[in-house]
Amino acid sequence: MTEEVKEARAPRAPRGTRSRVSPARSRGRRPRNRLKFTRRFYILLGFIALAVLVIVLVAALASSGGEEGFQETLTQAVGLMESELHRLKVNELGAVMILEYHRIAEEGRWSRAPDNFRADLEFLYEHGYRCVSLKDLVTNNISVPAGYTPLVITFDDADPSQFRYVEENGELVIDPRCAVGIMEQFSKEHPDFNMTATFYVLPVLFGQEEYVEKKLSYLVEHGYDIGNHTVNHVPLGEATPEEILEELSGNISMVQEYLPEYQQASIALPLGSEPKDYSLFKYGDYEGVKIDFLASLLVGANPSPAPCDRSFDPMRLPRIQAIDPSLDTGDSGLYAWAQYFMENPERRYVSDGDPNTVTIPKHMADRVDTERLGEKRLRAY
Repeated sequence: MTEEVKEARAPRAPRGTRSRVSPARSRGRRPRNRLKFTRRFYILLGFIALAVLVIVLVAALASSGGEEGFQETLTQAVGLMESELHRLKVNELGAVMILEYHRIAEEGRWSRAPDNFRADLEFLYEHGYRCVSLKDLVTNNISVPAGYTPLVITFDDADPSQFRYVEENGELVIDPRCAVGIMEQFSKEHPDFNMTATFYVLPVLFGQEEYVEKKLSYLVEHGYDIGNHTVNHVPLGEATPEEILEELSGNISMVQEYLPEYQQASIALPLGSEPKDYSLFKYGDYEGVKIDFLASLLVGANPSPAPCDRSFDPMRLPRIQAIDPSLDTGDSGLYAWAQYFMENPERRYVSDGDPNTVTIPKHMADRVDTERLGEKRLRAY
């Protein structure tokens, strides 16, 4: 390599030093174009992101309930349009059926055949009824999808036909033809029915003494409630205050022998006989037993007012007897009332799908007990 070439090479900059571009070389460069975003752009972007997030959350919440679950979640988020309220005949001051069952055995005046009991559940499901607990009805904590009607199911007397265990292939299982067996199977097939019921117990406690604790625990763990039906099934209208307190506390103690922490929330009056002093149902401590009921139930014969209706009295809740239509000579049974609501849909409780709102037709506004609204919003259309 010649000396002339060596001299033409520029000297290398030492390592670690920063090369500088001379002003002369930079003069010819064009400045780079930088995008500038306005404040309005960022606000718009934020709204879009929020909308996407809401859609994702709603879809996630409803994923387990399919299309109906999605619709229910969306309804709770934004509410129904007024046209939908009219179409569905939403009326959360309408009447609610509290059904009264006794034995699940051969058909009779106080008994419902297993297949007929199953048919009752199918009928109610197909006609837009969904279960709620008695406690949720009384506290106005009703949550059923828009367009559907709450329903309460009760059983009196703790008859063995209501809950029975049998052996099958050497294993203890619930008899599929007892009330609990039928309800549990129906719940598996129709999970959106929200199957639940309250059992008003007597000392027989469903029979099978060796399984009493197992049965009571099963009921509570699977969303059923246990209520008071006294110890001796005495008419409370003929009993002294002391006798009434002994009957109530005796039933509570009987259940707590197996479920020490369980508190009964309601009582079904034996024979529908009302005490002269209803304050006994909220007596408080009686010989170490807490007596404090939210509700008491009568025997028959009509639906209950809605919990925000001025006529609603949780201590005198009427029930409808679930009997075969051929035995319903007084037109006061399940199917007679179901037919009545089909012919008079404006009298039936129909949910708006939002448990935080009580929606009613405007002409019924004077019937609302505002004290029972609590934190719920009243909507009239």
